[in-house]
Amino acid sequence: MKKIYLTLTLILSIFTTHAQNFDVRKLTLKSDVILLYDQDSIAYIDEVINDHTTNHFYQLKAVTQTIKNSASFKFTNAKLPYLLENEDYFKIYQKEDCMGVGKVFDGVKRKFYGMLFLQKKGKNYEAIGTVQNDDPLSVWQELIKQIQSVSTLEKIKDPKERYTKSIDWFLDNNTLPDENFIKYYKQKGILKTDTAQLTEQQLARAKGLFFNGNETFLDLIASTNQTEIRDYYLQKLKDIVFQSEYEFGDCVRFRRIVCMLTKDFNENYDDLNRVLSDLLTKDELESYEKRPIMNHLIDLIEKKTYQIGTFSASKL
Repeated sequence: MKKIYLTLTLILSIFTTHAQNFDVRKLTLKSDVILLYDQDSIAYIDEVINDHTTNHFYQLKAVTQTIKNSASFKFTNAKLPYLLENEDYFKIYQKEDCMGVGKVFDGVKRKFYGMLFLQKKGKNYEAIGTVQNDDPLSVWQELIKQIQSVSTLEKIKDPKERYTKSIDWFLDNNTLPDENFIKYYKQKGILKTDTAQLTEQQLARAKGLFFNGNETFLDLIASTNQTEIRDYYLQKLKDIVFQSEYEFGDCVRFRRIVCMLTKDFNENYDDLNRVLSDLLTKDELESYEKRPIMNHLIDLIEKKTYQIGTFSASKL
């Protein structure tokens, strides 16, 4: 039987971190085939061409689970070329980071898994993403469920329904629609502005998630009750100031929230209160010296000395 060869291009994306750190929705929708495999089933092949070129391949010997196959793909022990950083201008796992063979934890040999995302181009398949880590199979099953939930979106043909269901998916998965998503639905006439629009039920859900501490959805609710959002962040400032010691990250967050709630001190870079705010991130001051500054800034916000700025997660 003629083998199916899978070619890699410079747009290949390799994800080296935990599965949740990449855009699952986008990668799933772009992929025609998604395969889960045991990392022990990958063989690495180096073919030396000359003194300055080596072609690199990995060969998938077996598939643990076919998660998506919308292109009638048939696994045939495919041999896949891959590109190396500083040789082919591309970053990929090194062999020692990928191989599960011989890894032992607590005296028990464990299996390690990877996931391959393929896109059909003509008669060939291109790998557009790979995920590998040391998570147990149960964790991978959670990712598989998330991928399968995305797959239901591409079956929806009506743009309005697909937009609404996609917003539901974003809420379910604690993430936000990206710029391309917004541009597409604006181009289709479903959105009239450059911001996502939610149904009343979706907005209520987003607000509930936000006020329970999930600030991911700040941008989705930013145009609603500004006083309510202001009070939420005012309480966050008070939570910080009540701490006995302030880490650098606490001071940075405090300063950024203050800038957002004061419209960056009415955009006056010479404002004395802005100068005081900047002192919070200076190592020269101890926590007990920063506390009066924090209390002073909180007092200014409570007295509404400045306008409320634009609420955006990018400011935090």
